[in-house]
Amino acid sequence: MKPILHTLARLAVAGLIWAAPAATRAADVTNEYRLTAYPSYRLAEEWIGFGYIGIVAKPEGHYTSYYLGKGAFYTPEQWLQLWAGLIGVYTDSTISSNTLELRPFVGAKFIDMTERLKWRYFNWTRYELRLIDTLDTDSWKTISRVRSQFRLEAPLAGPEQAWTPKSWYVLGEIEPIWRSDTGKIDPLRVRLALGHIATPRVLVEFQYFAEFTQPSGSGLVWTNNIWRLNFKVSTSASVLKLAAGGFDD
Repeated sequence: MKPILHTLARLAVAGLIWAAPAATRAADVTNEYRLTAYPSYRLAEEWIGFGYIGIVAKPEGHYTSYYLGKGAFYTPEQWLQLWAGLIGVYTDSTISSNTLELRPFVGAKFIDMTERLKWRYFNWTRYELRLIDTLDTDSWKTISRVRSQFRLEAPLAGPEQAWTPKSWYVLGEIEPIWRSDTGKIDPLRVRLALGHIATPRVLVEFQYFAEFTQPSGSGLVWTNNIWRLNFKVSTSASVLKLAAGGFDD
């Protein structure tokens, strides 16, 4: 399994280098702002329950979305987590109908860490079903998506202090998202972030995403920036277990 995870880490770095210059930049790149929290708690020795709370504002899109979710993951091996959950999204739009979305998902996360430098890397692949109700007409739309996150995290401290309270870390990630209604990868997200382990129970991350979409269906275009402040809070998990968790909508 470790050779596979090392390969995934290399793919993540290669993707970060490739994605930005390979895509065209839109004339008007929009901005999206997210405030999210990921509370987690121990259910049993190998089970962790989690919640997801978030607010997303996109001024150029004239909407605000509110997220509320719940789920759990099971850790049969140190390098493997099996996830399932349900996310609800209410979108308040000022120019079109409001919507309500239910998003059940299942997935697997493969995790490892280098011994000397304490770099962490993972791949999280999941399937999600988006059930979207347009509230003005009560019409439903169904979209399946397959998402695969390739992430590399590096502590900004020596091996002895890495992943300890008051320390910092950085991360880089690429996430292609395939959707069933178009049969294409749309969007592709590239993320960079700075994280701080405030206490053994609280992690704070300042994240930036470059989002590439296919507005004309003929290729990826850089159309959106995402700015996110994310809190990971645990009632019982260790720092490494808390860092290994986390949810992205």
